[in-house]
Amino acid sequence: MKVIVATRESQGARPSDFNDCVDGELVWMLDPCPESRRRPYGPCGCGRSFQGMNSHGSTTTVIVRELPGLTLEDYADALRASFDAQDWCECCRTQGVDDHVAQLAYLASRFPEGAVVERQLREVRVRR
Repeated sequence: MKVIVATRESQGARPSDFNDCVDGELVWMLDPCPESRRRPYGPCGCGRSFQGMNSHGSTTTVIVRELPGLTLEDYADALRASFDAQDWCECCRTQGVDDHVAQLAYLASRFPEGAVVERQLREVRVRR
């Protein structure tokens, strides 16, 4: 299954880059806060970053990888475990885990393996 994972590749290409994740860890996307919606490259990075499921860090770059044997159920279990480790209750989540994982899997399927990807709010694109 194709997924997006944290990478240091092309970090520093933009002045707003940061990476507090572990290379290769699964990531998810936090909904942008109102400040980040107004200024995606401003002080809050939630609208341009991905969150690590294990480290709970953030990164502005991810890479598409094929993880043989990974299932949607495994992916959902990983995200659920990440939320549980951070004590996020169901009411704090803006989207259900299964829906979020389906969206992440669809997102990864749109890009070739090895593509370094970035985001600006809801737009996710290959980094040039």
